[in-house]
Amino acid sequence: MASSTQDGEAHHSKEEPELIDLNKEAKHEDDDEIVASESSETREAKKQKVEQEVKDANQEDDDKKIVASESSATSEQEVKDANQEDESRGGMTRTTSPRSLTQEEAKAKEEDARASRMLASTSNDLVRPGLEINDYDVDDSEQTLTFLTRWKAPETPPEKIIHRSLVEQCSRPIQKQLTTSDVTQNRLSLSNSQVRKKFQQLLGDESARKESRFTVYGPDGKVHEIWVRKKKRSFDLTIGWWTFVEQYGLKECCDFVTVWMFRHSVTRRICLAVDVTRFAFRKQVSKRISQAAFDDSA
Repeated sequence: MASSTQDGEAHHSKEEPELIDLNKEAKHEDDDEIVASESSETREAKKQKVEQEVKDANQEDDDKKIVASESSATSEQEVKDANQEDESRGGMTRTTSPRSLTQEEAKAKEEDARASRMLASTSNDLVRPGLEINDYDVDDSEQTLTFLTRWKAPETPPEKIIHRSLVEQCSRPIQKQLTTSDVTQNRLSLSNSQVRKKFQQLLGDESARKESRFTVYGPDGKVHEIWVRKKKRSFDLTIGWWTFVEQYGLKECCDFVTVWMFRHSVTRRICLAVDVTRFAFRKQVSKRISQAAFDDSA
């Protein structure tokens, strides 16, 4: 009986170390899980910390940019205010002096300014009702040459005269300064050289006739019937032209006409369109200027 008890105690004492070992292993596993958990939490915390630091750094950069932009804007405004104050006092501005223009740039700028002044001085509104015309004297100035070479007529008649859909084929325009004979002798004379260069393709069979009747569209779109007579050196609008002059109050020297020849898309007839531009010229321009500005070699 005693032997049986001793065997039981021995067996029991043998199991206790095994239980202790199992408890230690379980504890180690728990410790490992805790360490792993703490390590994961630490990494996550570090990651969040780094992200926050990057975010803070970016925000700081943005704040610096905003401050710099505001500072720049403030500086520009201060300079602008200072310049305005100096100008109001009659002093010199404190802005940086612009670079000097080259001779070509200065010359081009001067020509533009001169042409602009001429355009302003020759506008319709500035033409005096009692403008004295002197067609016996000739204007051969460089200012007039510059102005007229820059004044270009459109390739087709403006829509105030006729709608584009009605213009099927159109010539290049002929431009001319009206002379005394153009407004007093019942004829508008166009040079044959201009007509041959610009109207010949459309004239066709009409060019063989000495006289033909054309439908002419005026500056306001009204339709007129005018006879055209072909002479040795000129192409003249005759019968009906005097009525045209009276209706539109045309004057020599200050009025310039632009004439297009075109084929009407509906009637298929060859027609003319005439526009009028008034400038404050009191003299006839020279042949040199007429040739350069209007391609008139006659």
